[in-house]
Amino acid sequence: MNERVLCFGDGHHLIGIHTPSAVPGKRPGIVLVNAGVVHRAGPNRLYVNIARQLAAAGYPVLRFDLSGIGDSRPRSDALSFERSAISETSAAMAALGTASDCSGFILCGICSGADISFLTCRDNPAVLGAVLINGRGLHGVTDDSGDAIDADINSTLRAGESARYLWKSALFNPASWRKLLSGQTSLIELLRVVGRQILRRFIGSEQVPEKAPELCAAFHGILDRGTALLMVYSEGDPALDYMQLMLGKAMKKIAGHPNFAEIRMPGADHTFTARHHRDELIATLRRWADAHFTA
Repeated sequence: MNERVLCFGDGHHLIGIHTPSAVPGKRPGIVLVNAGVVHRAGPNRLYVNIARQLAAAGYPVLRFDLSGIGDSRPRSDALSFERSAISETSAAMAALGTASDCSGFILCGICSGADISFLTCRDNPAVLGAVLINGRGLHGVTDDSGDAIDADINSTLRAGESARYLWKSALFNPASWRKLLSGQTSLIELLRVVGRQILRRFIGSEQVPEKAPELCAAFHGILDRGTALLMVYSEGDPALDYMQLMLGKAMKKIAGHPNFAEIRMPGADHTFTARHHRDELIATLRRWADAHFTA
């Protein structure tokens, strides 16, 4: 495997690893975007495995560090994290294009890496496709790791997570009932969580987040120009609640685009810790890419 280091961006302050295609032909380059503050190897070295397996299948790949993460130096300007992340991801695309002679790109990332991939896709028409894995801040990222989301959205997601745990685990666990009866668990908090979910599901009383219409428009703008999107969710991940909260019934229309696909992976955790889940994810990514980008 003939991988090499690329230095790029303003002042060559960004560092990435280029894995060239092992197969002759013209396929899009794949750029892997940091998951939070995890450096370019990715959680559980997932990005290393994606890069090498997809390069072997004919896709040149660049896994890189955003400024201030891993080996990339911090920025010296006052640009916001969102704008700098979009700019640096676009710079990574340009660097990969020069290194591999490709002009179209697929972005891929987990968690905040999915968020940044989506935002770059929204702004840069050179993105032909994006794989968004467990993203829950597609409407914007706000801090140095890209993990912060609006307080009201976060509160709703936490309530949904609590309700999911209640219905799937605690409700049928004798130990949970003992905690409730002994006062270790708050009955008021329990009723609040359940009541909020009932209202949201049956009455629709949950307030629509301010950024929801903008996010919906961004999805349609991306899909209408022909960009392919693959949404991947781990089973029970808060990203599912995020999409329901932000898009609600509009999700059905978005899912109707022929270049939109959604996959849910039973048993997988947020970062695909188990080896067989990582293998399944990479195989899914390759099938999707081959279906859209091979002649």
